[in-house]
Amino acid sequence: MRSSLLLSVGLATCLAAAIWVRAPGYMDADYYLLTANQLAEGKGFNEPVLWNYLDDPSHIPHPSHLYWLPLTSLVAAGSMSLFGVSFRAAQVPFILIAAALPLLTAQIGFQLTHDRGLATQAGLFAAFSGFFLPFNVTTDAFALYAALGAIAFWLMASAMEKQSPRRWLAVGVVIGLGNLARADGLLLLATAVLAVILSKRDRARGLGSLLAGFVLVLGPWWARNLSAVGSLANPGGLSLLWMLSYDDLFSYPGAVLSFDRWRAAGLASLTAARGSAFVWNSARLVAENGLVFLGPFMLLGAIRHRTRPLVRLPVTYLGLLFAAMTVAFPFVGPRGAFFHSSTAAMPVLWALAPVGLRAAIDWAGHKRQWNLGQARQVLGAAAVVLAAGTTIGLYVVRLIIPSSAGQGWGVGLQTYREVDAQLPASAGRVAVNNPPGFSLASGREAVVIPNGPPETLRQVVRKYRVEWIVLESNHPAELDLLYANPEALPWLRLVVTIEDPFGKPVYLLEVRGT
Repeated sequence: MRSSLLLSVGLATCLAAAIWVRAPGYMDADYYLLTANQLAEGKGFNEPVLWNYLDDPSHIPHPSHLYWLPLTSLVAAGSMSLFGVSFRAAQVPFILIAAALPLLTAQIGFQLTHDRGLATQAGLFAAFSGFFLPFNVTTDAFALYAALGAIAFWLMASAMEKQSPRRWLAVGVVIGLGNLARADGLLLLATAVLAVILSKRDRARGLGSLLAGFVLVLGPWWARNLSAVGSLANPGGLSLLWMLSYDDLFSYPGAVLSFDRWRAAGLASLTAARGSAFVWNSARLVAENGLVFLGPFMLLGAIRHRTRPLVRLPVTYLGLLFAAMTVAFPFVGPRGAFFHSSTAAMPVLWALAPVGLRAAIDWAGHKRQWNLGQARQVLGAAAVVLAAGTTIGLYVVRLIIPSSAGQGWGVGLQTYREVDAQLPASAGRVAVNNPPGFSLASGREAVVIPNGPPETLRQVVRKYRVEWIVLESNHPAELDLLYANPEALPWLRLVVTIEDPFGKPVYLLEVRGT
């Protein structure tokens, strides 16, 4: 294992990727940057936007991080306190964490195999991370959660072997940090509880230490939530169980998402949604987590080391995550939640890929009487080259080519800047598709256009005193007629039309009377 090589390759890859990641890129990352700005500027855990109505918000500013959790914003805010308030300053820690993932992966690989060559190969797979690469270097939890997940599994395996309450305490602390990064950190906790139960002795002390470490980290955040909204977590969070489509996430009021409505949809509809989620999550697991060709080797490596806690634990976590994102949350899972949260297991999966690859080479070599040493070297290097080529190809297609056409990563912010330039300086709140992105681009307060017909939009406008509406091609289906004829409603006045980078119209509408 060559630590300096892996750090150099990891840093070079991430820095090269960051060249074309000049903005957060999508609403999750926009939100983390926006709220990090709030923290860096001393405005606390408050957000000048409403991007969902799950907790029946009453006002703006609104308590932040009730859906997306605060660790990512805290990390970005810490960096901006050193380097200034900007996306590039916020991006620094995520680039560094992502650059360290190859070395962390190699350490796990060496722990599993005690083979420096296999460990180095695992680290190189982590450096050329395929679909994950652009997300690792933006203001999102990808790299952070991957690092915390890898450390948590490593500590869990160690605690199972050493049976030390101190080790379980450390596991609880790391999982607590993971839960501050993503709500799915609760599945890390469930995996750890199972690991304690499967331990051979001192289970009570181990479980107590695990939970003590978890509460030690989460306790202050729970106290803040109790003070801000009267509950430990988002008061409307459980309503996500009753979604009937992804757009339900933006329903107004949040109470629309009810068990009775969900049950009335019928067994056939509910089953079909979960069947579709199973297919999509499976496809994402193969394509994104397994980079297609590495998946079979990851599986073979897991089978060969199936008795090792360092393998069984992340596989258990992935199983729990897959089940949750298929059965409980079949709409948010396929739309990115599974992809996000699977990162916790990726360092172990990358570490298993060389194990499975070598087993396959050895099997084929014995069948065909190859020179095993040479075959291992040549085919192992070829696999790394293929991973690198696939990663570069994905990056060129998804970022570099669109960027040359003015349609690159994060171009939505430029559209919002153009819209903002058309607004009077005194303009009030705006209803828009991506409120965090619009607030970043304009500095204005914003709410999300609700899922529903024009009357629902009108209710939101009234309650939150919205003065302007930005209607884009990505809008609720029940606003199709308004998008086709933006002058159709007497309480809205079309002020200006601009084109987004894809040539589709964006309408700026003024609210005249509600």
